[in-house]
Amino acid sequence: MKSSFGFAALFAMAATVVVAEDASCEADIPVAIKASTTTGSSPSVNMVPVLADVNPSKNSTKLYIPSKKPRFDRHNLKNVVPSKNTSCYYSANSTSGSMVVNNTMKYPTVVLEDIASIINVDCTADSVAVTFNDTTTFEKAQSVWSSSSNASMVLITNHLGDCDAELERSYFLTNSVSFDKDTLVATASTQSANISTVATYTTIAFGSIEAGVTNTTNDKRALVIDPRYTFSPSIALAEDTVLFEYDPYLTITADNASFSSEITFSGYLAYNWWLWKLDAFYFDIDAGFKADLGLSADVKASYETAFSYAPASLYYGVSVPGILELGPMLQFSVGTEIGVSAAAHLSTAFEVALANGNVHLDVLNSKKTGVSGWTPTYSASADINGQVQAYLNPSASLTVEIAAKAFGGLIDLSTGLTAKPGFDNSFTLTGGVGVDLGGLKNITNAAGCTQGLQLNSNFTFALDAFATQWYSATLYEVNVPLLDKCYSWA
Repeated sequence: MKSSFGFAALFAMAATVVVAEDASCEADIPVAIKASTTTGSSPSVNMVPVLADVNPSKNSTKLYIPSKKPRFDRHNLKNVVPSKNTSCYYSANSTSGSMVVNNTMKYPTVVLEDIASIINVDCTADSVAVTFNDTTTFEKAQSVWSSSSNASMVLITNHLGDCDAELERSYFLTNSVSFDKDTLVATASTQSANISTVATYTTIAFGSIEAGVTNTTNDKRALVIDPRYTFSPSIALAEDTVLFEYDPYLTITADNASFSSEITFSGYLAYNWWLWKLDAFYFDIDAGFKADLGLSADVKASYETAFSYAPASLYYGVSVPGILELGPMLQFSVGTEIGVSAAAHLSTAFEVALANGNVHLDVLNSKKTGVSGWTPTYSASADINGQVQAYLNPSASLTVEIAAKAFGGLIDLSTGLTAKPGFDNSFTLTGGVGVDLGGLKNITNAAGCTQGLQLNSNFTFALDAFATQWYSATLYEVNVPLLDKCYSWA
C-alpha cells in the first residue's frame, strides 16, 4: 500500500485555529490538499522566566588592540592635566575604537597616548621617561605634574617596547617626577601597577555584533570585526546525509538541511574594585534564524527513538588582551523523535523563520532577563508509505553562547540562548491495499478512522536562556495546534 499526503495545504485552514480535541472527520477533501507548502504564523507568547548543552569549538579569534580615541583632539593642553576618570579604546587593525574601557581611578591619571606632542616613552623597572617635542606642552606638564595634588599619579602607556606587554596598555604609579627643559624629557620614578590596584571602578561597553546571512550550498564561515563585529554563519549539509542509523531497523536521512542566522549583540560590564564585586553584566541580542529541513525515515520494523545531530559549532573569538575575551559561539542542530508500529517509509519537510527576536540577558539577575518579538513563520509537509501508526517530530535549533573572561580570568562565565522550533506529527494509516488518498470520502459517524488517515500536527517553539552557575530559564514557549483531522475512504 502506498499513501502520500501533504500536510502543508491544510495549514492554510488550520494554522490560526485551535482545533478541539474531539474534532470530527471532515467533508470531502478539495484537490488543494495536494499542494506542497503553506505558510502560517504563530502569535507571540510571553512566558515567566533549562540549561542547553553546548560544545564550543574554536574556529578563529579576532584581536582588539589599543587604539586612539575617535574624534578626539590630541593637541588640547587639557589632556596633560591628570584626571580620575579615564577612557581607553580598543579596535581591530588599529582603526577607530569599537570597544571602550572606562575607569574611575584611585589616583590622578594621565593617558600618555592622548597627548600629541609626546614622541617617545621609555621604561625601566622603576622609571618612565616621557619625551615631548613641544615646549608649551612640556611646560604645562611640568606645572601640573609637579603639583602637590598630583604627588602620586598614574601614567597609562601604550608604546609597546619596554613599557607594555604586547598589545596591552600598562599602568605606572609615580613617586616623583623630574623635568629636563633642555631635552624636554620628564622622568618619573615609578612602580608597575595593574588595573585592580589603581582603579576603583571599571566599566566596559562592547559594541555591536551584527550578522547578515544568506543560505548557500556549502558551510561558510566569515568574520569581519571592524568597525562593528560581523558574523556570517551559514551551514548546509550535503544532500542525503545520513543523520542516524541503527541497522537493520532504522535509517534517517537529511534529504536537505540548511541553516542561517542574523545575530547582533552588545553588552555591558561593571566591576567594583573596592568590593571585588561584579555589579552589572548583560547582553542584548537581536536574532533571526532560518532553517530548511527535509528528512526521510526508512523503518524496517516496529521501532522508536530520539536523536540529535549537530555539525561543528562556529566559534568567533574576540580578544582584548589583558582586559576582556569574548567567545561567541553558534551551534546549529537537527533533532528528531520517531516511533513506528511496523515497517514504513516516512518523510517530512519544513521551513521555519524566526525574525525580530530580542533577548536581554542579564547574567546576574534572571528577573531582569526578558524577550520580545520572536514571531515564527513556517511551512511544512509530511508523507507516509505504510499501514502503520507512527509519529515523526523534527526540530531544528540554534544556540548562541557567549563565553566571557575579564581581567585575566578574574571573571569567567558564559551565557546564551537556545531557540528550538519544530513540528509534532502523528499518523494513523489503515485501509486496503492500493487505495489512494485522492479518493477520500467524508466520515460523519463516530466510528473513527477505521479506513483512512488520521493526522495530528502541532507547531512548537521554545526559547531557553542560561547563565552558567546562576540560572537557566524558559523565556518563551508556544504550541500551536495545526491539524487534528480524519480522512477516510470507507
